[in-house]
Formats: sequence, structure tokens, C-alpha cells
Amino acid sequence: MAKKRRKKKRYINAQFLWLLSALAAAAFLVSFSGMAMLPFSWTLITAAVLGVILLITLVFSSRNQKSHAAKMVNLILCGALVVLAWLLPVYQNRLTELFNIVTGDISKINFYVLTDQYRKDHPEIFVDSNVSYELSDHLNDVFITSITADGFNSATAVSKVKEDYGVSIQTTDRSSYIEALEALYHGEGDVLIMSASFESMIADDEKYELFRNDLKVIGSVDKVVENELPASTSELTREPFIVFFGGNDEEGELYLEGKTDVDMMVTVNPNTHQIAIVSLPRDSYVTNPAFGTGDKLTHLGMRGIDNTLKGLKNYLGQQIDNYIIINFTTFRNIINALGGVDIYNEYEFTALDGQYFPEGMIHLEGEYALMFVRERYSLIDGDFGRNYHQQQVMHAMIDKIASPEVIVHVDDLLDALEGTFLTNLSSDSIYAFCRMQLEQNIDWNIVSYHVLGLDDFAECASAPGMDLSVVFPYPNQVEFVSQVMSDVLNGEIVTQQELPEGTYDVDNGW
Repeated sequence: MAKKRRKKKRYINAQFLWLLSALAAAAFLVSFSGMAMLPFSWTLITAAVLGVILLITLVFSSRNQKSHAAKMVNLILCGALVVLAWLLPVYQNRLTELFNIVTGDISKINFYVLTDQYRKDHPEIFVDSNVSYELSDHLNDVFITSITADGFNSATAVSKVKEDYGVSIQTTDRSSYIEALEALYHGEGDVLIMSASFESMIADDEKYELFRNDLKVIGSVDKVVENELPASTSELTREPFIVFFGGNDEEGELYLEGKTDVDMMVTVNPNTHQIAIVSLPRDSYVTNPAFGTGDKLTHLGMRGIDNTLKGLKNYLGQQIDNYIIINFTTFRNIINALGGVDIYNEYEFTALDGQYFPEGMIHLEGEYALMFVRERYSLIDGDFGRNYHQQQVMHAMIDKIASPEVIVHVDDLLDALEGTFLTNLSSDSIYAFCRMQLEQNIDWNIVSYHVLGLDDFAECASAPGMDLSVVFPYPNQVEFVSQVMSDVLNGEIVTQQELPEGTYDVDNGW
């Protein structure tokens, strides 16, 4: 009987697995070199490091072809490189999409009625407390508009009702949304037509700060905002530039039409590595380009971000073409994604929500950072102190984002930013700026100033016929910060100085 031939065992040797690792390394290197935000020098360094690693593993694998250790090393290396080769373009696509979808070109116009409960609580005005929350049931009622303050949006909403229901509705006009709201409260109309962005402006008035509890939205119209500012295509690495940072004092969705409760100009010179951060009080009394008369700076945004930048250009004498708009949701998410920031608090205070902030170095996570930059009532200098706190946190954020430490927070940052900010900066310009920072590891020279002024009351273009609380910025301080911005743009070396003591010529007025 013939002996059974023993089958020869087949095995995968370490050299074969090394070959797979080499192919994975090539794929990774292709993905790495395609990352637009990474400098080319990093690709060369990475290629050299991979070459050394592959040479070492090749020698090890050749001498230990059947070794389990050699096989395991190659398997781990191959797997890691394959995963990285796949992840890198995924992250780049996510980042590119962030800047491709943040146009914010939709504005919402709402139809409001008073709630059943409010009508029930005020029988002296409303005989019937029951009210329908369906727009179609109000087509024979009186709609309150505000043509003077926001004519285009009001007209758009009226036209939309006619288009959808085939009827022309009866309207009564008021000169401002405050007056329009009062007309609704007094029963002089049944439905209020108002842009959603005006809600935050009305809530600034202590008399109406809780008005959202009294009103119910029964319909809305989405209107496309025609932004006059095109997407920026500059690389931000060759010429100095200014970015306007607008902060909206709200949660939720962002629009190109809306208040800017934070008004900060960041002037950057990539050639001299200098940054100047300038803040103006949100209630600064400036000319509103849309009306040609005085208004609160924060209210310029009600006619769009381009209106705000026009007003700032006229006021500061500086061309501002780029903007980034965030709100409280974005701010909190970014701070959390960065692992918090550290700042020096110059004096202790307790915020209105009860949070205590001690004097000295403090670490701020998202929610506490939000409390820190929002508080004004318990600060020695009120709104001006709030501006200073906002600059402190902005400074800390810039330092952290510009440091190598940001690499470990990339995933969280992408999650935090998704759909929560508006900008006209292109992904290409951001990538170029990142390449420059990573390649040169720039230590930026940052100076910051927040302009002060006199508190007073004045009639505002956005609320005709009404005197609102405003701030008249000190002209000599405005002139000083404008000169600082010019110096940075012109490549002159700037250092942090004391803002000159504010002076105001009452005789000249406004």
C-alpha cells in the first residue's frame, strides 16, 4: 500500500506582506500629497519617514520570513496606512463642503398671531380668545406690515399669500416693527408679517423681551437674499486683509440678514505676521447705508451683511470684503471642540446666571466661555467690558487654532462647524492660509483694542420715530484704531499700546 503523500503547508511569508505595506504606503502618500491644506515640504518629510520605515521592515522581513512577529508588524503597518489613505480625503471633503454650503442666502419671513392664552388674559382688548393657527383661516383678516423698516420682505410675504391662495389680503402699515408689534397687541390687526431676523432686535427692548411667549408663527416664506459680496478667492497669504467677525446673540439657524451683537474686525498681514483685533460697541451710532441716517451698528445687519460692511467701511475708512458670522451655538461648539481656552480674568465677578468667575487665570469650556463673553450687567464697564472679554477669548482661540495642538481636535472642530457659520471665504483661501501656518509655524504678533464711547439715546433708522439707547464712540479712539488697521495693512510694525483716553466734542454732535 502506497504511503499517503503529506500535503505541503502553504504559508504567507513576511516579504509578501511587506509588499502589501509598500503598496499601502504609496496609496497613503498619494492621499497625503493631495491634502490642499498641507505644505509640500510635509509630503517630502512624510515620504522620507515612510522610506526609512519600509527599509527597516524589509530587512526585518527578509531575515524572518516565517516569523509571526515580522508578519504582524507588516499587517499592522499595512492596515494603518490603508485606513489613513482612506481618511485623509474624507476629512478634506468634509472641510471643503463646510465652505461650499455656508452661503446663508435664505431669509425667513413669518406670519404671527397672538396666542389663545394672551388673548384670554386680555379680555379688555380681545372679545374672543380663540384664534386659528392656520394661515388659510386668516385670509379675510387684517395683516400688519412694516413697509418703512422692511418693505421688500413685507411685500414678498403679501405677494406669496396672493400666489398661494389667489386672494389679495388687507394690510395696515406701521413705520417700525416695534410699532407693528404694538398694533398687534392693541388689536389693530390680526396677523403680523415680520422677518424672523427682527425678533432678536425686538427682544432687545426690555418691554418686549419675552414677546416670543405671546406670539405663534402660523406660516412662513423663504426669500433668497441677494448678497452683493462675492465669495473670496484670494489666498490670504500674499496680501493683507480684513475679516469681519459678526456674532449673533441667538441660538439656532443663521442668516445673512440679522443683528450683529459682536462687531469685530480682524486685520491680518501674512507678510509681517501681524494681527490687529478691533471691536466696536454693538450699539455704536453710525450711518446706516440702507437709509442714509444714523442707526445702531448691530441693526445694520438687518439689511444684510453687505450693508454692515458698507457702514463699517464708511465709518472706519477701511475696505472690508470678508466676513464670518457665528452665533452662540457655533461659539460654544468651537470652544468645546478645542478643549476649552485659558484666559486671564482681571477681576472677579458673578454673572447674572449665578456663575462665579474668579480673578486670575481661568479655564473656560464652551458653556462657561459663553457666559463669560455674554455678561455685561455685573461688569465694571458694562458693554465695553463685554467687548474686552470677547477679544480675550478670540485671542485665545487664535492662539490655539494656530498651534500644532489643533491637529488632535480636527474631527471635533469639523463637527462643531458643520452648518453653524456663514462666510464668503473660499475653501481654497483657507487651505492656502493653513499651508502657510503649518509650514512656517508663525508666531503671530497680536494687538487688540475695544473702542469706548458715551451712552445716550437717539432716533434710529431701523426704528423710525423712536429713541433707542446708543453709544457715541469716541472719535479720537476710532481714529486711533483705524490708523492701527492701516499700519498693519501697510506692513508697519505695531505693538500693543494704551488706547487714548476718550474725548468727545459735544458742540459738533452727530
